Amino acid sequence: MILSNKSRNILLNVFAMLAIFAAIYHSVAIFYKLDQSPVWRHLLFIGINMFCVVGFLKRPQFFLFFFIILLVQQYYSHGKFMINMWHAQHKIHWISFFVILLLPVALLCLIDERKSLKRKSL
Repeated sequence: MILSNKSRNILLNVFAMLAIFAAIYHSVAIFYKLDQSPVWRHLLFIGINMFCVVGFLKRPQFFLFFFIILLVQQYYSHGKFMINMWHAQHKIHWISFFVILLLPVALLCLIDERKSLKRKSL
């Protein structure tokens, strides 16, 4: 176990709140042009973000696998966007930076919890 249960629960609750903020961002982007993404993509990510809220709070077993797929997609999407912005404008896209920085922490919390639950069941 890397983290205590209390620390891990606090972090996962923080990630649930961050997912709510991401859903709010995508909701606003439906009505105001915040980026180059089409409306359907923002609608999709509202659903994904709300699913993540439930996943971080309830933590069903399948959520870890869903989150790994999401992490790969986000690294591709935000990573590519951040690199392109840096090359074109020499600017850091801070949302992408924090997505890339924080998602692995969430993944480690989910893996740590899975390992902790396995140890308890033995």
